[in-house]
Amino acid sequence: MLIINGEKLETNALNDSKHKHYDFAKLYDTTMKELRSKHRDYIRFIRPGYPKRCKGADSRGFELPSMMKPTEVLSIPLSANVYLEGTMGQNTWECCLDTPKLLPGNLWGLGRKRRIHIKDDYVVDLKKSPDLAFFLYKISPFIKKNIIRMEDPIFDDKAIGDVNYLITQRKQAVWTMLEDDKKLRTMARAYGISKVDDKQPNAIKQELEVLLEKNDKLQKTNPIIRGTKEFLEEMHFTDGTLLRAFVQRNIDEKKLSYSIDGRWKIGDKIIAQVPANDIKRPAEWLCSYLMTGNNEDKLKEFLHDLLNREYLDELKLEKEWAWLYKLSGENPAFKKKEDIKARVYETFCPLG
Repeated sequence: MLIINGEKLETNALNDSKHKHYDFAKLYDTTMKELRSKHRDYIRFIRPGYPKRCKGADSRGFELPSMMKPTEVLSIPLSANVYLEGTMGQNTWECCLDTPKLLPGNLWGLGRKRRIHIKDDYVVDLKKSPDLAFFLYKISPFIKKNIIRMEDPIFDDKAIGDVNYLITQRKQAVWTMLEDDKKLRTMARAYGISKVDDKQPNAIKQELEVLLEKNDKLQKTNPIIRGTKEFLEEMHFTDGTLLRAFVQRNIDEKKLSYSIDGRWKIGDKIIAQVPANDIKRPAEWLCSYLMTGNNEDKLKEFLHDLLNREYLDELKLEKEWAWLYKLSGENPAFKKKEDIKARVYETFCPLG
């Protein structure tokens, strides 16, 4: 309900040019037609420049060039004293969203709800709350001061397009580019999907798509998280991707275990102690720890403890052979497959 100078706005005044609310009713009617023609059922009010980004650090203390900054809530009063051209000068407008308060002189005022709160955005249903849409768009000084802005369906179409493009990328990456079964299962393991050897390819793809969609959303507040973009980049198999897949496989096979006290173990052998700050993502921490330059010996020892000839006999990915060959201390460039395999067997699973 809209209240003007203590009186309820009578929209039927539009039919009587002599009614004291005629100009107000005409303004309301014109504005609502404009809003409905542009936005149909919903209007999204956004705060320009929000959410903000800033420099930060991850849980290991490494600097991040950009991360999401928590947004302080903006409080917008539902009352404003404004001058609108063609409406008899300056008037006090109020938008009542609950039961109005009866005042002396048969006047009306706001009830208990006297303001709304906006974080990054605020969506108004034009069918359920037309008065609020009118008030925020036409009356509230927050619009005129550009503290809030009504989303423009044309101007902001690029943002919608970016979202749709991301969905297309995600589906293409999972359903089209992972036809090779071995590649699919390796990428799924690298992204933390467990027991992939017990699942059908389509079931793995569905789980992977859901995971990437979730990661894309979480990435907005935590840039460390790997989403669709990183997934596409890692489909060429970086050393980190292969290590994460190797770790997940050994977790599934119960050769590698993690306990609630933060310790990674191979059998009874303690591999590493996860810091308290990283206990929510222990597998990722372990891989980062082993990939650190000065821990190369620890990574080799880790592989020695877990690799066996049976595992290598089943190994089909050339990138994984090349990765293990590099860890043996050699450059795989221009090397024959037979020589690479022989060196890997000799280094990690020597006979006798």
